[in-house]
Amino acid sequence: MRSTVAHLGLLSAVVAASSTCPPDYPTKPYPTDVCQTLDKQYPETIFYPGSKTYKDENENYWSPTTYSNPACVFVPSNADQVAGAVKVLANSDIKFAVRGGGHMPIRGYANTDGGVLIAFTKMDQIELSEDKSSVSVGPGQKWGSVYNYLELHGLIALGGRVGLVGVPGLLLGGGISFYSNQHGFASDNVVAFEVVLASGKIVTASAEKHSDLFWALKGGGNSFGIVTRFDLATFNSPKVCAGVLQIPSTQRDEFLSTVASFGQEGSKDAKAAVIPSIFMLRLLDATVYTSALFYDGEKCDQPALSNFTALPTLASTYGPTTLAKYVAGTDALIPPGTRQHFQVVSSFATAEALEAVHDIFVSGVKDELWDILDLQASVAFQPITKQFVEAGVKKGGNPQGVDPSKAPYFWMVQNFSWSNEKYDQRIVDVCASITAKINKKLDATGQKAQYQYLNDAGEGQSVFQNYGDGNLAKLKEIRAKYDPARLFTDSLNGGWKVEDA
Repeated sequence: MRSTVAHLGLLSAVVAASSTCPPDYPTKPYPTDVCQTLDKQYPETIFYPGSKTYKDENENYWSPTTYSNPACVFVPSNADQVAGAVKVLANSDIKFAVRGGGHMPIRGYANTDGGVLIAFTKMDQIELSEDKSSVSVGPGQKWGSVYNYLELHGLIALGGRVGLVGVPGLLLGGGISFYSNQHGFASDNVVAFEVVLASGKIVTASAEKHSDLFWALKGGGNSFGIVTRFDLATFNSPKVCAGVLQIPSTQRDEFLSTVASFGQEGSKDAKAAVIPSIFMLRLLDATVYTSALFYDGEKCDQPALSNFTALPTLASTYGPTTLAKYVAGTDALIPPGTRQHFQVVSSFATAEALEAVHDIFVSGVKDELWDILDLQASVAFQPITKQFVEAGVKKGGNPQGVDPSKAPYFWMVQNFSWSNEKYDQRIVDVCASITAKINKKLDATGQKAQYQYLNDAGEGQSVFQNYGDGNLAKLKEIRAKYDPARLFTDSLNGGWKVEDA
């Protein structure tokens, strides 16, 4: 399912075969044969090792941990070209990968060694419907550009809270938005998906057409087809209040108390959202607390956020702005080219859970990784309200099937960043150990929640097994209906596959 082995022999063959075909074809084509077939079918869409476009596309990822060695890169311009490529790939045994925004840091999840990389760079269309109730977005887009486009109309669509996150990955994994307390998962607000099926057929999945596929794509990942267009509901939100607080480590107890209080009471004002975090910087030998604050409206002095704004701060950018300007500002603070690793943890929204996660994480990082001088490690506590979960139910439901009766929750993501490749495995192992200790503590105290958010999960973490009762079986049935030959399970690299859960 996930290819991480470099096929050096095949890569050397790419260079030799970049201009001429080998004289004899095997029963199943080599990657170079597939690349040449696509090159003939769609001129100027295929790029080989050694070309600038190949290098640019292969390194067009948030984290260098995902750089790989595809035999060639296919850069389609429209859904018809994607459909044609799928037909070619379905008649081969060649692995392939699809890259939207390239934000997932797991190697092999949006790239391939020795196969074909489909890069959606040119499929970056954005078009507002005539009545402005929806916007059609291509799979090559990132959320920052979507917000910039919609800002001109005083509108937003539910999407990433970081602008450099890609559109397709976030939506196919569900997607948490600053507006989720009002409207549910970002995927709950997709009006329609244009999808290339394993047969090469292009269909539109919506509540009215292919409704089972529509449901599956709202959090079921990449096992069903390749989405080539997302039609998203739009909402009026011309002005917001947003920004980031930096809180000194001396405020540990006050910070955790404030986070716990919002976790329990956040549903009282659905327009308010926060992302509180522990942030550890080895270079400064420092731990600080931060929180992104958000309010859907122009009045920034809001009771729902008053406990946060009352905390002593080292710095604050909270104030009136727009969604587009806020994400542009935060993106500028994220250093490019650093290696990244995620793990997700899920709990009920209690002070006891927060204390456990905080203490185990901080001590684990300091005990095991504090000698890595450029290490940055964080945990973001994402409060999930009952309103958030119920909003999705009201819109037809989703595969996640989170239980609203047990809300509120904290969905927490550990994020590690560093620069030297030699630390990769060590950081992955320590993170896994910290996660296991946290989960053991949460389980023992009755604080562990079932659902694991796909978009923050690390390799090997269980995702679909923790979806709502019966939903995994339903996803498998839908997968078998639309991809009976398992093309997107066995040949499409990366992601979590419903059939393997």
